[in-house]
Amino acid sequence: MSDISPGGGDVFDGTATPQTGLKNSGLQSVIAKIDDVLGRFEGIVINVSYAVLILIIGVETIRRAFVGTQEVWGPEIALYAFVWLSWFSMAKHGRFGTHLAFTELRQRLSDRSQRALELFDCLLWLLVGLIIVYTSSAVVKNQISMGQTVFGTSIPLYLASLAVPVGWAFSIIRVLQRSLLVVFVWDQLKKERRALINL
Repeated sequence: MSDISPGGGDVFDGTATPQTGLKNSGLQSVIAKIDDVLGRFEGIVINVSYAVLILIIGVETIRRAFVGTQEVWGPEIALYAFVWLSWFSMAKHGRFGTHLAFTELRQRLSDRSQRALELFDCLLWLLVGLIIVYTSSAVVKNQISMGQTVFGTSIPLYLASLAVPVGWAFSIIRVLQRSLLVVFVWDQLKKERRALINL
C-alpha cells in the first residue's frame, strides 16, 4: 500500500491520499484534505448504515422465527439503511472510478484516449448527479412540508430520503476530485485503482 499512501493510511477507511504524484503542490494538499474529510464521513455513514441493517434484519429474523411476529417498522428502517449504505458506497467508489464499469476495451487504448474517456465519464456523472440532487431535493422538501413519517415510527421520512441528494452530492464532489486526478496525476489514479482491485 505504500504506493497509495506513503504516509500511511488505507484506501478503504478514507485515509489514503494521492501524495506521490503531487509532491509539494497546493493541489496535493487540497485533494488530500478533501479525501480525508469525505473518506472519514463516508466510512462513518457506511458503517453505521451497515450496522443498523444487520442489527434490524438479525433481530427481526430471530423474533419472527421464535415469536412469530416482527415490528412493522423493521423492513422500512432496514430498507432506508440500505439506501444510505448504497449511495455513500457509490460516492466512495466514484472517487477511484472503481464503480461498475466496462474497462476491458479502455485498457487497450492509449493513455490519452483513456483520460479523455475518463473525463467524459466524469462529465456524465456530474450531469446525472446534478439532475438527481435537484429532483430528489424537491421530494425531500415535499416530505418536510407534509410532515410524513417512516411507516410505524415517528421518524421523519425526509431523514431517510435525504440519503439520495446527500449521497449524490458526495458523489459529485468525488467525481470532481477524480477529474482533477485524471488531469493532473493520471498515473497515481491508475496505481490507486490497481491497489483497490487487487485487494
